[in-house]
Amino acid sequence: MSDSPTLTIRGQHSDDWSELYTLWSDEAILRESLELPYMAEDAFRDQANTPAHVHVLIAEMSSLSGRKHIIGAAWLSANPRSRRRHVGELALMVRAEHRGTEAEAQLVDKALTMADQWLGLRRVEAIVFAANEGLLALFESKGFEREVLMRQYALRDGKLSDAVQLARIRGEA
Repeated sequence: MSDSPTLTIRGQHSDDWSELYTLWSDEAILRESLELPYMAEDAFRDQANTPAHVHVLIAEMSSLSGRKHIIGAAWLSANPRSRRRHVGELALMVRAEHRGTEAEAQLVDKALTMADQWLGLRRVEAIVFAANEGLLALFESKGFEREVLMRQYALRDGKLSDAVQLARIRGEA
């Protein structure tokens, strides 16, 4: 038995949807999300069957007792249109207590490895609220550059908030 919790980054399993739904319902995660909140459980379960061009990585932590729980997920969506097949979009969701940790960084690293070595993506994009300096710094440490500041892009805390589009081009990091 290990002395410390163990992090595993793996692909999504069909039975992950209920724990992902719990993660998705976390207020701290909803605050940083650009997606519509409060999705019904049935709708979320239906959405858990992702299309072939969307790849989901799960960050799973095992406790000292051996119990495993999902602490985050990354969605890497390869553009299905043939003229934009070289572009992917990365979205990240991590529990508040694991943000800014090695676990969050490893999740991004694994997603970028998938983008580079398995999907052959040349460009990976991400959109982050401008006020989320921690996530912006993480993406920049992984070779992303800020490209566009989008004024009043989405609602956050009941107000229109700015967002930043970042992109990483393989081979230019």
